[in-house]
Amino acid sequence: MSTSDGSGGVLDALFRARARLAEVFVEREQAIDAVLAGLASGEPVILVAPPGTAKTQLVEALASMVGARYFYYLLTRFTEPDELLGPIDINALRQGRYERITRGRLPEAEIVFLDEVFKGSSAVRNLLLDIILHKRVMVGTGYRSIPMLAFYTASNEVSSDAEDQGFYDRLTIRSFYGYVSIDRWPDLLEKGGRLLLEGSREVLAGPRMLDAGSVRTLQGMARERARWMLERGEYTGKLLEALMELRQRGMDMTDRRKVKTLLVAAAFSLVYAEPQPSLDSLADALRVTAPSFPEDLEKVEEAIVRVGLSSYSYRVRQLQTLAAEVKSLRERAREYPTPDVVRGLEVVVEKASTVLSATGDNPRLRPYSAALSRELDKARETLAERRGGDGG
Repeated sequence: MSTSDGSGGVLDALFRARARLAEVFVEREQAIDAVLAGLASGEPVILVAPPGTAKTQLVEALASMVGARYFYYLLTRFTEPDELLGPIDINALRQGRYERITRGRLPEAEIVFLDEVFKGSSAVRNLLLDIILHKRVMVGTGYRSIPMLAFYTASNEVSSDAEDQGFYDRLTIRSFYGYVSIDRWPDLLEKGGRLLLEGSREVLAGPRMLDAGSVRTLQGMARERARWMLERGEYTGKLLEALMELRQRGMDMTDRRKVKTLLVAAAFSLVYAEPQPSLDSLADALRVTAPSFPEDLEKVEEAIVRVGLSSYSYRVRQLQTLAAEVKSLRERAREYPTPDVVRGLEVVVEKASTVLSATGDNPRLRPYSAALSRELDKARETLAERRGGDGG
């Protein structure tokens, strides 16, 4: 596939937006990829994470980088459809016309974010189903198309209410995450403090990287890439293998989600600025389309590895194992600095450094490489202290 039609600039802008968001939000790379895949595919996204994990801030930061009309609303069980669609225009009603005042409301938005989505009433959920499926709202006796390009939602947890399951299934892209790990707390305080004091728009200040037209171009490219994948048995064959593997693990996706996984894979290939979709993109897509609950993530990863869908799964495990090994030996060297323990730390630091150098700059591996790099820095400090103490 080629980007010689000028769309390469759009891909570059998307990739730069990803890098910028990753600089600002600590340990949120997977959530960032999910929201960008939603932007590139046009498929709805849900972020599922505990309170206070920057769900709203992340989407608002993305919206600030895109020159598009943005609408945010926090849903409660008392939220009425009029709050989203706009109030009835009384003057028009007196003249026999049923119209709404939609300025600043969802019908005019290009990026929509609804927080605490499972707290909405049945009336709101039914309204949202039509908006997600057809990008339209009912006005009077007819439908009105809306210009929505991306639809984001968030929740602290997945609803267990059977009434919500049909709606939840239509949220194609799902990202589950938790609080920032302890070793990243210093980064969290530094970068989170800037966001708190200055605001995401100020921290991300600069020329907007994308606009509504660029997003439409991306979504057109995603559909073309999905069509290209459909024409090649390599992708559909691997997807079928993965789906069967997931089924054996007790996970059976709905037909809707099976089909949409290819479009999401195409979007991930754009997020990573690949010249054409890879099997890694298909693995990325399954990580967000297959799970229904956080506990499903491990099963999905096992299925991906089992069918050989990801080319870097081995390297991820290697980097994670080495980071844990370096941390364990570093802690032992600080508590029991015997010559054997210190020497063992030196050996694993040398090994981990070699693996890290060989990893290269694969964007999918950056979070794992960064975690190992941080552990190596701490281990080298510990070794320097031990040597200094010996010298004294």
